[in-house]
Amino acid sequence: MTSTARDDRDDAALLRACIDGERRAWETLVARYARYIAWLIRLTCRRCGQEPDDDDVSEYLAEVFAALLENDKRRLRLYRGDNGCTVRSWLRVITLRKVLDLLRRRRPEVSLETMLANGAQWPDEDAVDPLAALVEGSEPTTRERLRIAAGQLSPTDRALLEMLYVQRLPAEAAAAALGIARGALYTRKTRLVQRLKAILDEAL
Repeated sequence: MTSTARDDRDDAALLRACIDGERRAWETLVARYARYIAWLIRLTCRRCGQEPDDDDVSEYLAEVFAALLENDKRRLRLYRGDNGCTVRSWLRVITLRKVLDLLRRRRPEVSLETMLANGAQWPDEDAVDPLAALVEGSEPTTRERLRIAAGQLSPTDRALLEMLYVQRLPAEAAAAALGIARGALYTRKTRLVQRLKAILDEAL
């Protein structure tokens, strides 16, 4: 019979136990994060112009948890806790990637370009963000140019732009997802801004 006693282990200990195949640890992790992940699912869908109903959320939630167990729990095993990345932020990265993938497969109109064209809010982590100046308050024609420019970026640049713009990940989480230091993330971000500006200038 499964024990109903409260499991007070911290997230990292739970994650290790899940990887080792402990059923109680998995049930605790699911119970601890189900509401948070469901909230992320709704938020991500809405930012992509979709309004999920309860059935959608339940389906996506099941897909996210199934993804955590795929390939001998590969995604859980990738967690290292580097650069201040917590289990919560790592689960956030996994959830957002999975939901965006599901949205694209089921609703092809969802894309980074759509988000740019809609002028969605830029993350306010930095006091001054050079890319925010290209997006916030932009006229529709400028946002359309940004949408086209985003389509000309390399897959690596698009992935970074998606993490920072669509997923709105903190720098620590984005750096952990890419396997780089936070300083290297800002270097990549600066180069990304320069590439976008160059593409926009060439289009004039």
